[in-house]
Amino acid sequence: MTSAPDFYDVIASDYDSMTRFHQRLKSEEEVLRRWRDRYSFDSVLDAACGTGLHAIVLARLGVKTAAADPSRAMLEVARRHASEVRVEVPFVEADFAALDARFSDRFGAVLVLGNSLPHVHEESQLTVSLRGLAAVMDGSGILVLQLLNYERILAQKERIVGVNRDRDNHFVRFYDFLGDLVQFNILVLRTEGDKVTHRLSSTILRPYRLAELAPALKAAGLRNVETFGDMTFSPFDPVSSPNLVIVARR
Repeated sequence: MTSAPDFYDVIASDYDSMTRFHQRLKSEEEVLRRWRDRYSFDSVLDAACGTGLHAIVLARLGVKTAAADPSRAMLEVARRHASEVRVEVPFVEADFAALDARFSDRFGAVLVLGNSLPHVHEESQLTVSLRGLAAVMDGSGILVLQLLNYERILAQKERIVGVNRDRDNHFVRFYDFLGDLVQFNILVLRTEGDKVTHRLSSTILRPYRLAELAPALKAAGLRNVETFGDMTFSPFDPVSSPNLVIVARR
């Protein structure tokens, strides 16, 4: 099975089309402005930055921003985006456990957005990863974890994560349920005249739920301060919320 960095290296050229990067620049600005104002942070590390959407938005909001990701190809796209909009963000190749070694600064907020934590699918590595994230928080900093709500997904066996179209390309994201793990698949369908080609990429996720994350956060020296059901601070409902968003402190 493909590792997370290799998986994203393969899909990097399609990622922006699939996730509507340019359309989301404006909508994510309002969301992240509310986070900045609510928690009053002036520095941030986007620890799973992908192609740089959230890091770029935060930099444009005047927050001192750094970013990391284990996928070299995704970082190349992120650097290109930052150059295009003329913001300065250091993009560093690193996984969660390596952040302390790669960054000397400490941050008022450390973000793990976009369902990135489930890529840490070995249970033994969860606390190691959370400790790596905690190590780059400043004394009053927050850690923000955004995951899909796997309580609902597993209960309802929701296989389809999302279906998107960009011109002649169709993107289907879906799950295969494998006991304690899920296989995350991205099927890309390309239409050229009467010809249709496809590419299927897959990787393994661990569908973390709050009951699993709370003790892991404690073991990493963090406290589960608040939980939300989305990035707009809606209450978390395990039955209906789209996301599980956790805000933790030391």
